[in-house]
Amino acid sequence: MTHRPNPFVEAAPPEEPATFDIPDDIMGDRAVEHGPSSPEHLGLIGASDASVEWPRTSISDHRTITVFGLHGGAGASTVAALFGDTALDAGQGFPVATGWARPLPTLNVIAVARTHFAGLTVADEFTQAWATGELTESNVLGLILIDDGPHLISDQKRMVKRLLKKTPKGGHIPWQEEWRHNPPDPSRLPLRIKRMIQTFQKTAQNGDERA
Repeated sequence: MTHRPNPFVEAAPPEEPATFDIPDDIMGDRAVEHGPSSPEHLGLIGASDASVEWPRTSISDHRTITVFGLHGGAGASTVAALFGDTALDAGQGFPVATGWARPLPTLNVIAVARTHFAGLTVADEFTQAWATGELTESNVLGLILIDDGPHLISDQKRMVKRLLKKTPKGGHIPWQEEWRHNPPDPSRLPLRIKRMIQTFQKTAQNGDERA
């Protein structure tokens, strides 16, 4: 016997996963910071004040986004996991496309660093190298800085704010205590992190978009 639904009883809407957000006194309501879209806009190409020569990493897995760490323990694997299968964790070294395909694609890359002293120092060196035109083999989408502790001092906050505006897009991930014990759950990310991911993904697919 076939049971038909009662037309006078409304079906309950499907449950949606709970959404939540986390405060960020560095970013406020913004998902990302916006900076110069290319080194040409800065007028520093060829300047000799970039003190670090970046090693390159050859990448044959050409995904929408390639994530790399500016130092050991930067959090590149965590960031790549947030982006899902569209992103590759390239470890350290500036990613450059290699392989049999011709012409080779231009990789869309995101640099990652922590907000401790060493991380911010190397992030400053990286942004300067990009500004002087030393990193041209791949397309730098931007920089993501991940807090290394639950509280940043004033000097850290000032430097984070400055660095996030030195590449096309800057993202900030506040301290997540839960992530010390368990990997991030993509279905339960704070709204601001979801918005940051969406902005980087749209830029990688469609070019620079101010969001």
